[in-house]
Amino acid sequence: MSTQTVSAGEAARRLGVTPITIQRWVDRGILNAERTAGGHRRIYVTELRRLIAESRPASLSGPLASWLDVLGTANPHKVKSALVTARQNLGSWAKVADQVASAIAELGRQWEAGTCSIFEEHAVTESLRRGVALCATEAAHDPDAPRAVLFTVQGERHTLGLTLAELVLVEAGWQSVWLGEGPPSDELQLLVDKLRPNLLLVSASAVTPAKTIARYQSALRQVTADNHVELCLAGSGAWSQNPEVHRLVTFEDLQELLSKWH
Repeated sequence: MSTQTVSAGEAARRLGVTPITIQRWVDRGILNAERTAGGHRRIYVTELRRLIAESRPASLSGPLASWLDVLGTANPHKVKSALVTARQNLGSWAKVADQVASAIAELGRQWEAGTCSIFEEHAVTESLRRGVALCATEAAHDPDAPRAVLFTVQGERHTLGLTLAELVLVEAGWQSVWLGEGPPSDELQLLVDKLRPNLLLVSASAVTPAKTIARYQSALRQVTADNHVELCLAGSGAWSQNPEVHRLVTFEDLQELLSKWH
């Protein structure tokens, strides 16, 4: 049975370093790898997990540990209760969302290190999604409020960040339309014509190729400019910088931006 490997670029992304660092680690024997017929380095996934596990703390504490405990129950109602309590303590959904996002990122690191199974990660993700939905459906909605449409780039499956963003939007007095995975770029104009949004909030993760993101961003920029719609780009994907586009890193960034428009 073959051993799973990844490219030096993918290894760099998972470890949070540059590709040249990966090359140096291979050359120094820190990472075991194989070479293709063309001379390219292929890094063993088992090696990545070893390094990730060695670099992580033996135990977690504070809000991060608390959120992981709650999410680990995979119970949407317990998750909802924890979300509401955190909102009361922290004072805004944006601060809650940033805390939860840190917990989800840690869960991803645990999966990379081989200490969390795929089914456990899926159970946590789904319970959080349902818990957030319970909170969002209880909020009052103004039919005349500005409208935001939330979706990812086409082909992207990581939608949890947008789920959390919905709470921030509701708290700021916006109504949101949830699409999940985004439509093909040639349907973006139809989307704007049908839904009449004031804002498109689009996310992409690091797993989506940079060229795919660039093509989608170009189409988004064209349709939003033509129709006078605001465009916010979120997630860890390789979005290009543009002064006419709002690049969001945290949920508090979104909260601050919405406060300027409402």
